[in-house]
Amino acid sequence: MARAFALTYTYEDDSGNTATHDIHVPTAFSIAQFTEFGRAMADFLDNIVGGLIKSVDLTITADISGLLLNFVDPLSDVEEVGSFQFATADNRAVLVNLPAIDENTVLAGSDDLNQIDGGIAAFITAMETGIAVTGGTISPCDVNEDSIVDTVYARESFRSSGKRR
Repeated sequence: MARAFALTYTYEDDSGNTATHDIHVPTAFSIAQFTEFGRAMADFLDNIVGGLIKSVDLTITADISGLLLNFVDPLSDVEEVGSFQFATADNRAVLVNLPAIDENTVLAGSDDLNQIDGGIAAFITAMETGIAVTGGTISPCDVNEDSIVDTVYARESFRSSGKRR
């Protein structure tokens, strides 16, 4: 059974606080149609909210039920983050923060992630060269669709307790 996609609307109030809500939509349309819908729905919402509509994001759901290692490690902690900074050919930064990074990927005595660890290396390669899919390769990019070409750093960092995620 297909799962509906979500359009996430983000709002900001006069004190700078943000909130979101989702509107789910059927999966059988094109990106252009979802964009058109998202913009049109924002027009309706704009007439009934007092806050600023900051963004509309489309979330596409992928079936992850077949993942083999997808379980909660007893020592996992979402506040322990794998922070990666990648760069495009124009040297624009692309930041990726992975919650609950495996402590075994951190080099002893430092906050650096072991970039030759099989899992870390595979992730970096996928980010820098893309992933082959039917009909081509999808390469991660920046907001201007410029492909990632290099890794600037990979290290462990920590989120502050009590932050909303």
